[in-house]
Amino acid sequence: MKILLISPGLKTMDVYQTKARGCMPPLNLMYIAALLLKHGHEVSILDLYAEELSDEEKLTRIRSFSPALVGLATYTASFDMAAEAAALVKKNFPGVKVAAGGIHASYLPEVCLKNKNIDYVVLGEGEETFLELAGCLEKNGEIAGITGLAYKSAGKTVLTPPRRLAADLNSLPWPAHHLVDFGKYYLGITRAVTSSPCASVLTMRGCPYKCTFCSHHYGYGANLRKRAPADVVAEMKSLYDKYGIREFQFEDPSFTCDPAHVKEICRLIKKSGMEIYWNCNVRANTSGEDLFREMSEAGCRRVLLGVESGSQEMLDSMKKGVTLEQIRNTVRLAAKYKLRLNAAFVLGTPGETLETAQKTFDFAKELDPDYVMFSVYIPSVGGELFEDLSAQGGLDLDKVYGADYITVYSEREPMVEMSSVPSARLLALMEEFTRGFYFRPAYILKRLRWLTSFAEVRRVLWGVALIFSHQFRTLLKAGKRPAKDKNANSWTY
Repeated sequence: MKILLISPGLKTMDVYQTKARGCMPPLNLMYIAALLLKHGHEVSILDLYAEELSDEEKLTRIRSFSPALVGLATYTASFDMAAEAAALVKKNFPGVKVAAGGIHASYLPEVCLKNKNIDYVVLGEGEETFLELAGCLEKNGEIAGITGLAYKSAGKTVLTPPRRLAADLNSLPWPAHHLVDFGKYYLGITRAVTSSPCASVLTMRGCPYKCTFCSHHYGYGANLRKRAPADVVAEMKSLYDKYGIREFQFEDPSFTCDPAHVKEICRLIKKSGMEIYWNCNVRANTSGEDLFREMSEAGCRRVLLGVESGSQEMLDSMKKGVTLEQIRNTVRLAAKYKLRLNAAFVLGTPGETLETAQKTFDFAKELDPDYVMFSVYIPSVGGELFEDLSAQGGLDLDKVYGADYITVYSEREPMVEMSSVPSARLLALMEEFTRGFYFRPAYILKRLRWLTSFAEVRRVLWGVALIFSHQFRTLLKAGKRPAKDKNANSWTY
């Protein structure tokens, strides 16, 4: 069977947000494609996040491949674009079946199936379910026996029993790297070291933590399954040799949750002879001297640390499982081993006040990381806070998608207020804190010392453009210059 897998774009994200976020290969679709190919199906990937195509260009691509089944990745921020892609397929190729997967469709299958252009929803991990669905459709079989599937029957949504998680990740084939053009992908401005070709790698699935604002644990619980370090590094070596990849991003939400696992990966990277750079997410409660030294020696140069708040009370309410002192130690170790650190903070979760928000900004200045990212909280589909709000009737689930879920320096006010701080004020604080951190004289001097390459200069310029992009557009709309707000110590309009 011919199967087309589509990764939707983000219509409302501007060029500055895109550069900050980066554009990496769709690993989820590449894993599904690999298993389909292994079982004799013909597969193509259309990544609309990496390529901006007109509808006519999309139709030309689809027509040239002539699929019988289309699979759509769904993310909350891009579900509107996934729905548009489904409509385009059904309007022009009515006989083609459309299946949606990913966390948004998995968590909200009933909502997803209200869309007449979506025939099936693959729930949770998609490889085995999608493979069975393709085989069943090819043979005109009965889909009712496929576990982990949702579909419409007699006007009602049918949910088959959940599928068991893959017990052995090493039994899965590597992602189908040959189906994507690595020349179209690049790391975000706080993740990249050079301008070399880059790729993503997963070392595990699941997350052992249950932060209230996050959904990485959804569908997994505390069921963490790790790949063998040798298999991880062998995949990296294949990418290094076949595609010239010299920078890697480990996509695991909690890469350092098992330090021993990371150390073994680092040992094998050094043994492999690859000359590479890489970045990852780190946890403050698992950071240690030996771990950071091993990571640095193996080529790690950028780390993202979810700090979230400068208030211990707020961290505890988020079930973050870290202390302010552990965070301080992590930042210290990153600096010691020359790992550029991006600290992420979230504003507006339940319990947030102007006082706790100010503590967050003060803590960011105290830590003085290499980069910061302040975001206003938006209920994440599948997270505890989302579930609580949904159960209380605080969300219209039919409208949970799109631009409201773009959090990289978004200009949009949160769609729902979850703290005592008004949404408009949270958005203003995000901008004030960002400017207040980056435009400190000491920080500017520190960054000037880093400008040793054209690539670094370019990243700095993109970062400045990102920070100012909202202010410039606001000025153009208002047609006036900014005035200094003496009370707030920030620019207002």
